[in-house]
Amino acid sequence: MADFFANKKIIKNTLLFIILAELLSFLGYYFPSVNFIAFFAIIVLVLFISLYRLEYGLYILLAELLIGSFGYLFYFEANGFKISLRIALWLIIMSVWLAGAIIKLAETKKLSIDFFKSSYAKYFFVLFIFIILGALNGLANNNSLNNLFFDFNNWLYFLLVFPIFSVWQADDNLKIVKQIFLASISWLSAKTIILAYIFSHSFNFFSPDLYFWVRQSGIGEITQVVPGFNRIFMQSHIFVLIGFFILLFYLLKNLTERQTALNKQTYSLIGFSALLLSAIIISFSRSFWLGLTAGGLFVWLTAIFKLKINLKKFVIFNSMIAVVIILSLAFTFFVIKFPYPMPSGEFDATNLLSERATQIANEAGASSRWQLLPSLWQKIKSAPILGQGFGATVTYKSSDPRVLAVDPKGEYTTYAFEWGWLDIWLKLGILGLLAYLTLFFKIIFDGLKNCSLSLAAGLIVILAVNIFSPYANHPLGIGYLIVVAVMMERLSLRGSLATKQSPVSRNKSEIASLPSVARNDRQF
Repeated sequence: MADFFANKKIIKNTLLFIILAELLSFLGYYFPSVNFIAFFAIIVLVLFISLYRLEYGLYILLAELLIGSFGYLFYFEANGFKISLRIALWLIIMSVWLAGAIIKLAETKKLSIDFFKSSYAKYFFVLFIFIILGALNGLANNNSLNNLFFDFNNWLYFLLVFPIFSVWQADDNLKIVKQIFLASISWLSAKTIILAYIFSHSFNFFSPDLYFWVRQSGIGEITQVVPGFNRIFMQSHIFVLIGFFILLFYLLKNLTERQTALNKQTYSLIGFSALLLSAIIISFSRSFWLGLTAGGLFVWLTAIFKLKINLKKFVIFNSMIAVVIILSLAFTFFVIKFPYPMPSGEFDATNLLSERATQIANEAGASSRWQLLPSLWQKIKSAPILGQGFGATVTYKSSDPRVLAVDPKGEYTTYAFEWGWLDIWLKLGILGLLAYLTLFFKIIFDGLKNCSLSLAAGLIVILAVNIFSPYANHPLGIGYLIVVAVMMERLSLRGSLATKQSPVSRNKSEIASLPSVARNDRQF
């Protein structure tokens, strides 16, 4: 836990930066000039910072990725053309890195790119081959160029693997990444709870504008479940879910390494975990709840078979998890039922949760997803090996009210599907899908080998959530995969350096200077 809170100043500054950005974005809803000025101020700032130190620009890109969901916290729009802050930041980072690589090549006459030295490079390159084939296949199948571009452009986020591997290899850089992550998920959780409170109470003078800002900025969705309760869903909640399991592993580490189970750090971890879980509950996302289940099973299995925890400590650990769940449910109910001002509606919160978890036939989103499945599967079977390329569409009948409002017959054609892994299969074929899964499982295996279990848990969560909600083919999932890959690379490098040295030959100063992984093989 110490490396997460190693520099509280960075955490506080990141929080201030995020809150300021959100406030300016909200003002931009009222005053478009504020959005315009903020957009260009940020990209100019990132350009100059990146030219000075590329890793600083990447820190800002990471913060935006963590909190921005679709990336439209700020944007530039002219004549129907709209470019998000996320795309602008990506263009700046890639341009600065590429310019630096070309200059270095001209000076040294050697092509030296750190990523090429990575043990993961071959896995990424195999995937890149299938991504390129997916684009060519889309052209060959005469898929709409507009659909093809917007389907393909998310995958371009993978190119960040080059600048990230170039500048985030140092331990200090990775510690800052962890602290930015911590600050971001803290803010996401707090914002979710604030929005849940506002939209479950009588703030009619304020809530309509807040609702339209949330929708316009793309940071999330606010949907009425029953009168008086709205689910607050943000695509960026995936990082809150991942953060929850990171904290669980810290809790497990704290339990296994200390004589006493209860201490100040344990209480802090339980409280913070409950805060994160409250945000996941409020999201009312079944996909996230599936990820919660998959991550929970991974925690249990690794605790039993990898860490070989004894029965007493395993019982204590599960008791702590039970406390986290109880606290998060109690806090969630307290927020939405707080008596001032008067709550907007009367409903049984417990029944609401159980109905959400089990009702998949009549609810619009779930029903539409299941109606899509047969048509999507038929389209996959028509070209299962190489797929149909980016921009491939499927037409199906939907009972979603939004679809019926446009077409009374309910026919809907789209190139973007909720079934994440099936989407990838359709576009890249079974070989491309296997190439991607191989990359995932290679990094997870390395996490188990290096005992970096919390990072591996995050990938398990994405694997599970991507079944019903697309994250593996979205910058959110791609960005996390790249960051975890560079962290795993660093851990593997430190571990290999440590094993090459005989303990007998090390003097005390050498042992003290070794990375923590070399001194303690139970890193989380």
